Amino acid sequence: MPPKNTIYQPVLRAPNIIRLLAALTILVHFRGIFLTGVQENFVLRYFAFIPERFQSPELWHYESITLALSPVTYAYIHSDMYHLLLNVFFLLAFGTAVARRMSLIKFLVLYVSSGIFSAFFWMGFNPHEIAPLIGSSGALSGILGALVHISIAPKFQTDPCHPIMPKRVAVLFSIFWVGTNLIFWLFEVMILSELGNIAWEAHIGGFIFGFLVGRTFDGRGLPNAPMPPGH
Repeated sequence: MPPKNTIYQPVLRAPNIIRLLAALTILVHFRGIFLTGVQENFVLRYFAFIPERFQSPELWHYESITLALSPVTYAYIHSDMYHLLLNVFFLLAFGTAVARRMSLIKFLVLYVSSGIFSAFFWMGFNPHEIAPLIGSSGALSGILGALVHISIAPKFQTDPCHPIMPKRVAVLFSIFWVGTNLIFWLFEVMILSELGNIAWEAHIGGFIFGFLVGRTFDGRGLPNAPMPPGH
């Protein structure tokens, strides 16, 4: 049970970094209004994450900049409105809870590095994949992993102004998240289907990364953290 003086804040009262990331993600999605089919293919070719591009040494000479940027930029490209809205919802729900516990820079580093790790984790299973990896699910999985770790670490639950989910809920949710993605893998193996091209490897990789480093980024709830006035 949370302490009686726990202060819960509305999820939609998101920190500025969450609003900025959500706005940027939405704006990038609506590029299709202004781009032709050829231009859209250009965006996917150079700014989505395509493992096969990393297997071509000559591309590192001619396309080094976009290759280096693609592990970051792919997270802002979404396939359709459903994909976009689902990820923005998760950003508001889980990103808000985590961002309230750390500085803007720390959250941004956690978000971007989770996306990068999840992309290369996916690449480890699909080294010659030519289909592009897009969407912020990997980065958000890292945020979720960090949230779960912070929630179950006893020393990091002492800030009543920035509560995270109860430990039991965190454990159950992590089991659900990892289990769901493993089910995607089983279906993919059993029926040889891509299941709508769900990159379950990126989801699990991002979650593992966020879980492992979440404690490092958490800036509140420390054992000796000063309590807010009146508490």
